[in-house]
Formats: sequence, C-alpha cells, structure tokens
Amino acid sequence: MWVGFLLMGVGISILFISASIIVSFLFVLPKSTAYEKTFLAGVAKGEISKGVFNTIKKEELFVYSTHGYQLHAMYFPVENSNKAVIVAHGIRWSLFGSYKYVRLFHSLGYNVLLCDLCCHGLSGGKHISYGYYEKDDLSKWVDVLEVKLEGGAIIGILGESLGAASAVQCIRQDSRIKFCIADSSFSDLSELCKFQIKSVTRLPIPLFVRLTSRLIKKRYGWGIEDVSPIKYLEKVNTPLLIFHGTKDKLIPAEMAKKLYEKAEGVKKLIMVEGAGHVKGFSLNPELYYQSIKDFLNNNIENPC
Repeated sequence: MWVGFLLMGVGISILFISASIIVSFLFVLPKSTAYEKTFLAGVAKGEISKGVFNTIKKEELFVYSTHGYQLHAMYFPVENSNKAVIVAHGIRWSLFGSYKYVRLFHSLGYNVLLCDLCCHGLSGGKHISYGYYEKDDLSKWVDVLEVKLEGGAIIGILGESLGAASAVQCIRQDSRIKFCIADSSFSDLSELCKFQIKSVTRLPIPLFVRLTSRLIKKRYGWGIEDVSPIKYLEKVNTPLLIFHGTKDKLIPAEMAKKLYEKAEGVKKLIMVEGAGHVKGFSLNPELYYQSIKDFLNNNIENPC
C-alpha cells in the first residue's frame, strides 16, 4: 500500500512542477493582440475616428530602453503647453487602447504621449514583468518629454491595468512625475495570482505561486514576489488618483482600496459602479473627465 501512496505522491509532485514550469512561461509571454488589430478594434468601438486620427497632429517616437530593447510611442502635441501626460495601456493590447484619452487631456491643455509597453505593439522586449522593468521604460519616456518640452515641464502618468501597476511602481523612483492616475491596478502580484488561481480551482495554492515565482526569477531576474505596487507607495507623496470598477472580476476592487489606504500624499479613490475590468471610462466618460479635471485643477494647476 505504501508503494502506491509513494507513486501517487511522486506523480502529483511531477504534475505540480510541470504545471509550474508551463505557467512560468505563459505568465511572462502572454499572447498580445496584433498592433493593427488593436487599431481596428478601437475604430469598431468608436474610440478612434479614422478621419480624425489621420489628420490630427502626431509624431511617432522610438527610443531604447535601459534594458536593451526598442520602445515605441505616439506623441500628440498641443500648442504652447509645457504640460504632458504619459498613458500606458493594459496587458495584451497596444497604445491604441489609450487613444481615447487624447481628446480628454488635450481639452485640459496637456500634450499626450501614448506608449507601447515592452512586448506590446511596436515595442521590443522578450517578456513582460508586470511593472518590474516597465517602470524603467516609463521613466525613459519622461526623459524624452523633458527634452521636448525644454525643461520646467509638468509631467504626469496615467495607466490602465498593467500600465497602472507599472505607473504606481514608477512614481517611487521618479520624482519628476507630478501626478499618477491608476485605473484597475493590482496592489500585489503574489496576492493577485493567489486570488485568480483560487477563483478557478476553488483552492488557495501559495506553494504553486512561490515555485512559479522562483522559476521566473531564475530565468528573468525577477520574481512574482518582487512586483508589489503597494510597497512602492511607501514614503511617496506624488498625487494619486485611483479608478476601479466595482464589478472587476480580474483584479478585485479591494486591491484599489488597499492602494488608496497605503498612499501617503494627496489621493482620491473613485469606484466606478457597475464597471468591469478597465471598463470605467467607456461606461462613464463624464465621470472620468470631471474627476481628472478636478484632481489636476486642485492638486497640480492650483495646489493649496
């Protein structure tokens, strides 16, 4: 009998380790949507007007990341402004998912830079890191904007999902960023993984997460436990505006509340009633516009 139990244990261990190896690859190499397809999807959803897009003033930018791959962005300027915002999209998409914010920020007098995160759109890179390396890429775009705006610039950042988590991690290291707007960010990657595994298997599997993390760290130099936006908020006073949908099933709304509670500086949390993951803007664009306008007016344009 004990031989049977031993073989069963060995089999389960092999299955467990094999699953961790497979997940460690899939986790950092998600299938991204083709660049052109994200543009057409934006047109189909009414977020992009081909006529307006083709005629609006814009500039494509390429720069090399400090991590060795090429980064791509699209810059939409406004006249006579030293204010700019960097917008970072969510996982598996491209900068075209952020185009909906161009008109909003232009109306507030901000130049807009939409960036492709690494392994997305036209940017290079061999894997994603959920903000661990992406935060450095965002700082590289701050470098670019400082040159374009010739010093004294007011530069902020807005991110959705992966972009939001990257933005929150970036403000810890880059004091040049004057404000951060985070939509649907996770607070801690380990906790998010446990939540998502539990929602599928109905069982918490912390050991599986730890093993997968170690495999990723050995291969890429970072682990799941190294990605924790909430920890990056310690001793950070950058004004932070957080949006999150109450019906978000991918990243629980509780994570937004934890980020808000941890933030030490000027902060505001807006729970978008009935919105799913990164669906708040499309569900209630007026709320986003007014909230962002008020936040910038009160804390950036005319700080108390």
